[in-house]
Amino acid sequence: MFVTVSGFLLSPVVALSTDTPSGLPAMNDTHASSILITCRDANTKTGIADVRMYLDGEYRGTTAGTDGHIIVSPVSPGKHTLRAVRRGFMENISTIQIPDETNAILLLHPAKIIPIGETGPKEERMDIVFVPSKTQYDCTKKEKVITDYYTANEDNFRTDVNTLIKTLLVLNSRTANHSCLPEDTPNRFNFYYYSDPGDFADAFSGCAGTLPEDFWEDAPFTDVAVIIYPKYTGSYTGPPCEPNGCSSSMGPGTNSWFKSPANAGSVFMHEAGHAVFGLIDTYCGETYYTENNPTPNVWSSQSACILSAQGNRWDPSLCRQIVQTSKNGTTVTCTKKFWRYDPEPDLMGNSLFYGKFGNATTLHIHYMLDNINRWNP
Repeated sequence: MFVTVSGFLLSPVVALSTDTPSGLPAMNDTHASSILITCRDANTKTGIADVRMYLDGEYRGTTAGTDGHIIVSPVSPGKHTLRAVRRGFMENISTIQIPDETNAILLLHPAKIIPIGETGPKEERMDIVFVPSKTQYDCTKKEKVITDYYTANEDNFRTDVNTLIKTLLVLNSRTANHSCLPEDTPNRFNFYYYSDPGDFADAFSGCAGTLPEDFWEDAPFTDVAVIIYPKYTGSYTGPPCEPNGCSSSMGPGTNSWFKSPANAGSVFMHEAGHAVFGLIDTYCGETYYTENNPTPNVWSSQSACILSAQGNRWDPSLCRQIVQTSKNGTTVTCTKKFWRYDPEPDLMGNSLFYGKFGNATTLHIHYMLDNINRWNP
């Protein structure tokens, strides 16, 4: 039986037979001060090389060969903790009693959540998990179609994700006043791939898409999930083939996700503005409006906008109602009872998603980065 403890897999040690693997010393002495450890794939039972092994928290080397062996020595009598770590597998934390147990098999379960680069403590960073879509949009047929672009080649997915991640890592360059952001902004994120050969997202099922059925059980620590779909296929003939993104919620937390095309960094940043940073659209249309206190980028009254501008030493004359006029500028075609500050081109303020984050949006982003995980109970 395997028991999950604190997010890690705790496994009882499995005794090996007394047969000694080729090239390894015999260990039949009950008072032996060496441990023969074998790491195996829990599904295939094959050995795993390059597993980092820790004894009582101290790094002791990596497994080697097709059998996945490592000898850890010397080990004093008593109870000890073994920790096995390898990319692509869940950690295995086990206990062993010396001298009674000197041979151990550690079973590692393939992980569906794979870290991208170095990651820090989950409670101190924004945890963003990227999920591949099995669907894309065919502009010729004007309908969603099944695609194997990601499902048959995970490298395609990883390449596209790495490109999008770079836009968040250079967030300062996407803001009008980059000095308003923390200097260590890139270090306030953890990024992961979701990898399950039998289950993928559907980017075109609902506005924000549909995540794999077991996603939240597989990655309960997720602050924001991102469904990535391949660029549109077929012949472009205008809408509905404009790159399309959509967010399930405003801000990170429980069951927050958004979708984005892989080839449109500005769409990705706009939707991240919603789901990752809790920003409100500043264009006039069929979308959601609220005053997202504190440090809002949209206000429910002109006086509130002016008060914020004065408090931050901004030009209060830039506070204006969210409206839209006809192309000739003579007819108002849309009006909302909310006010905005950031000047155009505003990344949250137009349907083509170009421009930068202005002073108000940048201030709210800073607030979110300074309050990571305070949205969780």
